Amino acid sequence: MADTMLSFSNDALATRFLTKEEVFKKAPHAALTNPSNPNVSGRYVQATTSTIIDDLDKLGWYPVEAKQCRAKAGSKGIRSFHMIAFQNPNVAIANTDGGVECFPRIILTNSHDGFNSFKFMVGCFRTICSNGLVIATNQMVDISIRHMNYDFEELRQMVAQSLQQVGEQTKIIQTMRDTTLDKASQRDLAIKAIRLRSAVDVKVEDIEENTIEEVLSTKRDDDKGDSLWCVFNRIQENAMHGDYTMKSRTNHRMRKMRPIKSVVKDLSFNKGLFQAASEYLPLAA
Repeated sequence: MADTMLSFSNDALATRFLTKEEVFKKAPHAALTNPSNPNVSGRYVQATTSTIIDDLDKLGWYPVEAKQCRAKAGSKGIRSFHMIAFQNPNVAIANTDGGVECFPRIILTNSHDGFNSFKFMVGCFRTICSNGLVIATNQMVDISIRHMNYDFEELRQMVAQSLQQVGEQTKIIQTMRDTTLDKASQRDLAIKAIRLRSAVDVKVEDIEENTIEEVLSTKRDDDKGDSLWCVFNRIQENAMHGDYTMKSRTNHRMRKMRPIKSVVKDLSFNKGLFQAASEYLPLAA
C-alpha cells in the first residue's frame, strides 16, 4: 500500500484556495462577530468562524469551499449554520499508481446562534471528479470544540487528531479497492443511496430498474470496475448530482432528480452513504 502522507507543492492542488472575503461572500454567516440569535444569554461567549479560519491558516489548512443554510420561513435570520472545507497542499492520499487519489479535508460546521459548538469532520476531495465526501465510521467520530474557552492549542490538537484519521482513511480506501462487489450487492447499495436521497420513505419495489442502472452508471474510465471503491464513487457522484430519474409519487411520471445543494443534506447523505458502503467491507463482517 502506498504511503499515507505524500508531499506536494502548491501546484498539485486540486483547486485554488479561497480568501476570507470569498468565504464570506459564499457564506455570509461565517463573517458574523456577534450572535445572530438575540435570545442567547448575556453570558454567551462566542469564538468566531473568522478566528478559526485565521488559526487553521497558521497550521497550513486553507479554505477551499464554503456554504451556508438558507433561512427558514419565520426564523427571522436567527439560525446561522454554515460549513467551510479546508485543505492542506502537503497532505494527500495516493492512488495505486502513486499519484493523488484524493485530498483529505477538514470540514468545519458552526453557527453563531448559541445552538452549535464548532464541529469538525474529516472528508476527502477526489481530484478526478471534483467530488467531496465525508468519511464516517465508528472510529472517526466528529470532533467538537466549544465556543467558550476556545484556544489555539485545542485547535492544534484537533488538527493532529484529524491527521491520525487520514491514516485510517487510507486503509479503508485501500480495502474498498480490494473488495469486489457482485451485481446483487451493487444493486443493493444503489437502492440504499436512492432511499437516502429521498425526502420521503421509498419502498424498494417502487424503484424502477432503469433508475438503479442510472445511479450505477459510469462517467469515466477511472471508475470502471466492480471494486467497492469504484462502485461507491459512481453511486455517490450520480446521487449527489441528481444524474438519474425517479418515478413521481403523484403522477407516476419519470422526473430528473436535482443536485444536492443543502449543506445539511450534503453532509448527512455523504455520511449515510459511506456508512452503507462500509457494511460491505470484510472488516464489517
